[in-house]
Amino acid sequence: MKIRLGFRLLFLYILFSSCSMERKLAMEFIRQKETKTAVLVVPPFSLEMYNNNEYNFDSVYIPANFPLDSALFQQTKLIKQISDSVFLEKYLNAYINSLQKIGFQVYLPNEVDTFLKVAASAYVFKFAQIELREEIYPYAAEEEINGKEFNKIFNLNLVSLDSWFEFEARDTAWRKVFYAENAVMDEFSGDFLTDNKTGNPVYYYSVDSLSVKEVYQLAEDVGNIYAEYFTDYLMNNYIEQHFRKNKKATLFFHYDSELKMLFPFKEGFEEISLSK
Repeated sequence: MKIRLGFRLLFLYILFSSCSMERKLAMEFIRQKETKTAVLVVPPFSLEMYNNNEYNFDSVYIPANFPLDSALFQQTKLIKQISDSVFLEKYLNAYINSLQKIGFQVYLPNEVDTFLKVAASAYVFKFAQIELREEIYPYAAEEEINGKEFNKIFNLNLVSLDSWFEFEARDTAWRKVFYAENAVMDEFSGDFLTDNKTGNPVYYYSVDSLSVKEVYQLAEDVGNIYAEYFTDYLMNNYIEQHFRKNKKATLFFHYDSELKMLFPFKEGFEEISLSK
């Protein structure tokens, strides 16, 4: 582990030692964000929770006004035990705390008057729509033993979180809409072994079932992750806007607030609409 870490740090040192214009701009953004970047965070109105599995009700008479969604929701294993208010509180608090830890000035809707007077680059980040979905994920265990193929499908429980965000600058008509998805699932491990007595392959497996605690942990995890996505978006946008005239930036970064280091950019929000 130490060797791998040392190699990674050496690689990053070589990668960034050229002091590229993009890197200088990224560091410039990081240094100034504490005093020059304010964010008004608008909490989500609600958490929508769905059972994403299909059920066959053909053999049962269902009245036209029957609440089918409610019936499906009660068939879930996990999300029916989730408190929407607790989940959203964990999600939002993790997001806000991470932004503050990174160095942004964070405001809530009850502080909007103060936010409007802040002499800084200012943005509004709204949690527009949040959906929590539970579904069965068919995991295929396959292996070839002695020229024969063996396979079995295991139905694992998966919970995914879909989030849509509206993001705009305070003082211009600039506006973006972002989407992000993360999920947690039962942990599965297994292997085909040969039975010493019969010589036949036997599949041994174990499933570590997903818990309600892990679903709540998902809320905190994505709150932290999306605060970093937000930082990376603004930082890389800053690089593009301040790069040399008539030239395009070719390097973009992820800022690790724990290590306080820049890494090559890999993933972030998916932009699903654009208007200027």
